[in-house]
Formats: sequence, structure tokens, C-alpha cells
Amino acid sequence: MGFRLNREIEVSVWVPCHITCFFEIRRHESALETGSRGAGLNLDIGVETCIRISPSEEVGVNGGNEVSKDVAERVLKSLGVKARIEVSHRSEVPMGAGYGVSGATALGSALALSIALGNVMTVLQAGAIAHVVEVEHLTGLGDVIAQIHGGIEIRVKEGAPGIGVIDWIPHDQDLRVIVVTLRSIPTREVLEGKVEVVNRCGLRALSNLLKRPNVRELMDNAKIFAEEVGFMNGDLKDLAKMMVEEGAIGASVKKGVLYVLTRRDNVDKLHDVIANQLKGRQIITCGISNHGPKVIRVKGV
Repeated sequence: MGFRLNREIEVSVWVPCHITCFFEIRRHESALETGSRGAGLNLDIGVETCIRISPSEEVGVNGGNEVSKDVAERVLKSLGVKARIEVSHRSEVPMGAGYGVSGATALGSALALSIALGNVMTVLQAGAIAHVVEVEHLTGLGDVIAQIHGGIEIRVKEGAPGIGVIDWIPHDQDLRVIVVTLRSIPTREVLEGKVEVVNRCGLRALSNLLKRPNVRELMDNAKIFAEEVGFMNGDLKDLAKMMVEEGAIGASVKKGVLYVLTRRDNVDKLHDVIANQLKGRQIITCGISNHGPKVIRVKGV
């Protein structure tokens, strides 16, 4: 394509974290068509990705992680651009725990680089590249398309942005999500030997939610899913039950994240209960992000 860069440009993009409540894996020959069906919460905490691009006679990508580096290299290759790129991420939560951080870094990198090169891709086009890289690295199946759309999402058809189909659960602005990181564990380890039970339970949960698309049904099915696939042990089951008894809409675990959906006026009480049960753990309270990525900063364009 022959795009030529003649100055240093810096772009920062924010992408919401995303917790998948339940999912069904849907694999196809094409990574674009592969993905997951299910539902999840987009949070108003997220990951800021900064891309600094400067002229060079060679292609070089430094910083970031394996996923964001791969995204940047693919974008440059597709455009025939030679440049040096520095990638950095600032996340409010750890990677590998279940917040969709990998997907956020992939999507943020694709979007920031597209903007730096003169808006060479639409959001869906950038998202498709991020999705493919996630699928091929075995780091995610449905986070990217969910993070593009925001809200309390239902993924009714698998696939990359532009192929998959998203629906939403309407909700008021009073909802809050309390999250606690319990551990970090790679997605591929979580799924090892569990694909059959994940798919069976995920499909049933999705069917239930589509019949009754409300937040209580979402969280009820999220808890059942987490119990059946082995995300929740006895102590966490007891804590989730305690959360509901104390007024929460529901509580569940995704990989290594305990998350509780409640209303604003109940946050302090639930926070105290969690702090007493999980001593020493960081507790974060956030809201639902009803939008996808945001451009934070552009310099040099």
C-alpha cells in the first residue's frame, strides 16, 4: 500500500474490562468465524493502551505483550508500513484473572495504531484483527466483540466483530459490580478437559437468559455455570450465597475473579462482608460501561 510515516505520533485508547458470565465455545475453520456465545458485563474500569509510532527503515515492535505485539505487526504488514512502534498498557486489574485484559490490549492496540496511521480501519475492521489474534493465541473467544459494544451483552452468534451478533439486557444506571481478584490462570488451562461441560452448561444458560433477559436471570445462570464447570469451591459458594442473602442481585466467579452485581445503596454492606471473608484481598467497586473503546489522547497527527 506504501503508506509513509514522516513524524512521531502517539495515540492512547481505553477499552473496558469484560467479565464473561457464561459461554459456549464455537469453533470453525476460520478464526474470524470462531468465537463464543454467552453473556457478560462490560465494566467502567479498563485498560489504556498507548501506541507511539515513529519513522524507521525497518518494522520493529517493542513493549506490550505477545497479543498486542502480534496485532501491531499484522496491522503494519497489511498496510505495507515500515515503522518503529512502542506499545504500553496501563490496566486497573491483572491480566489472566478473568477481566478480558488480553482482549482489551489487542483491541486497544489495533484501534490506536489505526488512528495513528490516519484512521485506516473502522472499529469493526480493527476489532476483527484483534479477535483473530486472540483466537490464535488461545487467550479469548468473545471478549473483543463484547468490548466493542459495551453494556450487559448477550453474544447470540459467535465470531469476530462484523460477523458475530450482540444483543443487550436493558438496565438502569444504579447497578454496581464488586470485583475481587482471587488468582490468575491462563484461559487454555481453565478449558483443559472441560470443553464438553462448558458447552453444555453455557448453551443451557444462554437459552434460559434469552427466555428471561434480565440481570437476575443472568446472575442466577452465571452462578450455576461457575459451579458446574469448577470455578467455585465450597467457600466461594457459601460467600456467593451470603451475598444474595445480604441483598445482592447475584454473585459468581469467572476464572479467578469473584464478581457481585448489586445496587448502589447496597455496596458498602457487601464490601464489608467480603472484606471480612476474604481478608487482605483488594476489593474494587465499579459500574457498567455502556460504550466501547474511547480515544484518550492523540499527539502528532
